[in-house]
Amino acid sequence: MVYRIAASHTLDKNSAEDIFQEVFLAFAENYRKLKNDEHIKHWLIRTAVNRSISLNRKICRRGENTYDERFGADDTRFRDLKMIVENLPEKYRTVIFMCCCEGYTVKETAKILHKSEGTVKSQLFRAKKLLKNELEE
Repeated sequence: MVYRIAASHTLDKNSAEDIFQEVFLAFAENYRKLKNDEHIKHWLIRTAVNRSISLNRKICRRGENTYDERFGADDTRFRDLKMIVENLPEKYRTVIFMCCCEGYTVKETAKILHKSEGTVKSQLFRAKKLLKNELEE
């Protein structure tokens, strides 16, 4: 789950692996503070999202391109879809991943991301609308 979150945000196998390791090193330092399995899961998700966002910001500041032939995808349609998802604003990419890829409900996603349900619903609606518009073009 942590790796998939990092991979969906960075679209880079090596970066996803680095984030995976960072998250679990941080977990090893903080596990005693976490109360139960649900709290651990939410902490892992939030930490993976935060580390991914931080890495993407660093990459953008350096002016590097974050998309290439990642994960060995040879299918043009797959690469196009990945490019469209990558170009979504971070807040939309996160809710799309949480709700559509990980299968969390809006309520669960809101709790994990520390946002209101209304915010998550509107971001999910806008994200789907943006994806639909891009795919129609």
